Parts: sequence; structure tokens; C-alpha cells
Amino acid sequence: MTIVEFLNERLEEDERAAHAASPGTGGPERARADVAAKRGIVEGYTATYRECMDSLNDGAQSAAEEDGAWSALHAWRRALEHLAAVYAAHPDYDSSWKH
Repeated sequence: MTIVEFLNERLEEDERAAHAASPGTGGPERARADVAAKRGIVEGYTATYRECMDSLNDGAQSAAEEDGAWSALHAWRRALEHLAAVYAAHPDYDSSWKH
């Protein structure tokens, strides 16, 4: 299981549980907004990953542009690792994701 698959499954669970969020935590709307924000991070990583893989295949980027793309991908990956750490007790959590 990839970190993206893992996070998407956990976010699906969180979204299903959002309806039960208490008013003291902002209620269901806030819980759903939190899930949406985390999904945006996962989607940002996925898009950047695709762009990096495409640039490898077409070789159209300069070395500086390629370095920037890989740096961005690394930053997105670190964000995913932070998101996944919340679920470290889950049996599907991979300890290699620990930063």
C-alpha cells in the first residue's frame, strides 16, 4: 500500500465519521473541511509526482527546472508523512513513512 492509498482510505473513514463531530470541535462542517484540506494536500502531491515523472520521460526541462520539481515533490512528500503520522497506530501504517 502506498502512502497515498493509505491516506485516501483514512480520509474516507474520517469523512464518514464527520457527521458525528461534536459542536465543541466545530461540528460536522469543520470536520469535513479538515478532510477536504488534507485531500488537497494528497492531490497536490499526486499532481507534482505525475509532473516529475512526465519530465523524466520527455526530458524537456532544464536541470534547474528539474531540480525545482524534485524539491517540490520532496516537500509534498514530507507533508504526506506528517499527515500519515496521525494514523501511526493503524495496522496498515508503514513505519518507513516516519520522518
